[in-house]
Amino acid sequence: MNLVEYPYPIMISGSFEIPTEAARRLIPAGVEPLEPWNGASVLTVTLFEFSESPVGPYQEVVLSLFVVPRLIKGDLFPHGAVAPILLGSTHLEARQHAIDLWHLPHFHEDIRIEFQGSEDGRCMTGRVLCPRDEEILELNVTHSGTWSRVCRQYQSFQADETGLYISKIDWSGALSEHEEGTGSVHFRSHRFFDAFPVQLNIDSPPLREMWMKEGMEAIHNPPRRLA
Repeated sequence: MNLVEYPYPIMISGSFEIPTEAARRLIPAGVEPLEPWNGASVLTVTLFEFSESPVGPYQEVVLSLFVVPRLIKGDLFPHGAVAPILLGSTHLEARQHAIDLWHLPHFHEDIRIEFQGSEDGRCMTGRVLCPRDEEILELNVTHSGTWSRVCRQYQSFQADETGLYISKIDWSGALSEHEEGTGSVHFRSHRFFDAFPVQLNIDSPPLREMWMKEGMEAIHNPPRRLA
């Protein structure tokens, strides 16, 4: 098994409800949105600070949708499955690496992320900006009060002009997560979203907040082509 590893000292993530009608327009054919209840799907905004990778350190923002996983003979049932719909990275090498190896859709400009914790350590804010300090989005999460060591496996579905692919991702580290709805996300009017077929306006609290430290993302290589 060939694993490509991406250690990160910090990751924050918020999951938010969007209409399933909108979700279907964001993901490739052959992938089905996961509905927590009828008519609602889940959009996840995740910010990473990668300390190492095959192309060096970089930051990354990932917008993805939770989707229905696939049962694959001989594999463990995954903790969840996602379909990445747009990523942003801090430099060209990181973008090209993810596009060539993982077939991931990217915003083709450099971004940067400012992480700022509150004085009491209970809140973390991540601001995603372009180099000229144009703000793209702001994500706020809060701490659950405890850290737990976790090891989970996810499936990721991504598509480009060459086809539809599935990747397996092992995800581990110290995690704080809860469903208290104390965080938020704010999307700005920015060309980052120009390719989106739907308008992203979310004013509801998150369904789940996640904050991770001392983490490792290990992706199984190569991804499997499905279609």
